[in-house]
Amino acid sequence: MSIRAFLGIGLAPQVRTTLNACTAAIQAESRAWRDEKWVSPENLHVTLKFLGAVEEAELSGIIQACTRGCEGLPEYSLTLGEIQAKPRLRTASMLWTTLAEGEAQTATLATAIERELATVGIEPTTRPFSAHITIVRARKPKQVPFEALDAGNRALYAAGEREKKMSVRGITLFSSTLTPRGPLYQELAHVPFTG
Repeated sequence: MSIRAFLGIGLAPQVRTTLNACTAAIQAESRAWRDEKWVSPENLHVTLKFLGAVEEAELSGIIQACTRGCEGLPEYSLTLGEIQAKPRLRTASMLWTTLAEGEAQTATLATAIERELATVGIEPTTRPFSAHITIVRARKPKQVPFEALDAGNRALYAAGEREKKMSVRGITLFSSTLTPRGPLYQELAHVPFTG
């Protein structure tokens, strides 16, 4: 049986709460974006590698590769940066949050994971890695009102430092089941850093 899976960094509760406040601020300013596909708070994460459909028999090799990729890596801090429209304000297909702290470490982590996954037959990603947290995807590209983006960022800047920051101590292998109400994520394995 195949499982739709990805590797990522789950967010701490206080970071999810902060992003939820940002989401509410954006939705209050933009009726057009209110009905788009917002990521539910429990699903917010940093994606390290989307694996797609993998067979259950492959999971143990993937977890072993991730264990090798996490060997010797130290715990690090991740702090929310700013909300951006991607690819641009006038025709955005998504809104995401950048990292103000932890971006370089997350990129190093993603590279280490990619390298080890290649040894078990997982194709490398062709696009350059960009550490971010997707908060909404548009069904069709559309303009984001500046006022809405500004409201989301004001909510982010207003949050205390502790509400925007968390420690990253490892990575998680998630399954993703698509449903009419959006994807359901389930933690299949957590791989800690050993540095």
